Amino acid sequence: MPYVLGIDIASTRTTAATCVNSGDGWGVPEPSWLGARGPSAASAVFLDDDGYLLTGDAAVEAGLSAPARLLTGFHERVGDDVPVIVDGERFPAESLSAVLVDAAVDQAAERFGEKPRRVVLTHPVGWGSYRRDLLRRALAEAGFPRAALVPAPVAALHAYLAPRGDVTAGVCEFGPDGAVVTIAAAGVNGWQPVKTVEGVDPGEAVGKVFELAHGAGIPPQALAGIVLCGEAPPVAGRTPCPVFASSDPVLTVATGAANIAARRDVPRPGGPRSTAVETVETTLLPRVDALEELTERPERPPVDITPFPLPERTGAAKLLSRRKPIVAGAAVVVLAATTLFLTLTTREATADKGPEAPPATSSSCAPSSPGVAPTSPEGRC
Repeated sequence: MPYVLGIDIASTRTTAATCVNSGDGWGVPEPSWLGARGPSAASAVFLDDDGYLLTGDAAVEAGLSAPARLLTGFHERVGDDVPVIVDGERFPAESLSAVLVDAAVDQAAERFGEKPRRVVLTHPVGWGSYRRDLLRRALAEAGFPRAALVPAPVAALHAYLAPRGDVTAGVCEFGPDGAVVTIAAAGVNGWQPVKTVEGVDPGEAVGKVFELAHGAGIPPQALAGIVLCGEAPPVAGRTPCPVFASSDPVLTVATGAANIAARRDVPRPGGPRSTAVETVETTLLPRVDALEELTERPERPPVDITPFPLPERTGAAKLLSRRKPIVAGAAVVVLAATTLFLTLTTREATADKGPEAPPATSSSCAPSSPGVAPTSPEGRC
């Protein structure tokens, strides 16, 4: 059954939603179950002692006993000079994000029996072309060369509001570091962010939307609405424009991303349902044989840190291979066969010199017992 997938990697939780085409058009988005106890999963990756990568809630659980091996907050660090380091091993942040995308796609494919027709992934609204290009390359290496990247507030608006006419709307994204408030205007290319303020006190987020709208010459009552997503608190009192908040606002951005992937329409408040919704994409990843050079890195203000020397980066494809036990098993078999051949050859060549001890071999990512695959569904080598 054909379906599309929308994925939102937030600072603490990752969510996904699917739209299914049953033959009479795309259905409404439904959450894709990623977590151990709910639809969302932790935006985390854990590197265990055997070199396996665990993702989501399984990573957080494993990190309770070894917190130094738990990786979090890396999606916001895409493009940073300092790599993510665990036990002396360096991980590009964008490749870790690609690992979470791969895990979400695997979960959906296990449910539907096939890969999604399209994938839409969100990113922070403040990202420029350099960070998007890094993520684009990591996704292409991971096997998703045609995934689309959209700003998170744009996806959130697509969960409730169609970009029709000359309208403006607001989005409040609530997270551990406060709220990110954005106003966006509808245009020929869909919703486009106009102004964003980060680190807003959650209790003042809705008021900040009205303040930004006033600065743009738009009265509060003229706003098409305000969408709340993330860990949204209740809004007290009446507001001069509609406020949209689902029963689980954490899923709002992924729901809108699925709508974009399906090019599915949403009803306009107070008006009839229109016929189509434009696909608003920050970056559409084409299928190419050779990737172009990265755009020039923008200048950044100096920071008080001790920089690490950057080694040659490991591709996302190599990093993803550590999530697949069959790769580890094949490596162990090849290594064992090679060792046996070398041992027999050495013994035959040195038969007159007396017996020698066979060479010892080890594999940093091999299971503790030969021939036994890891039991965790998310741990892969």
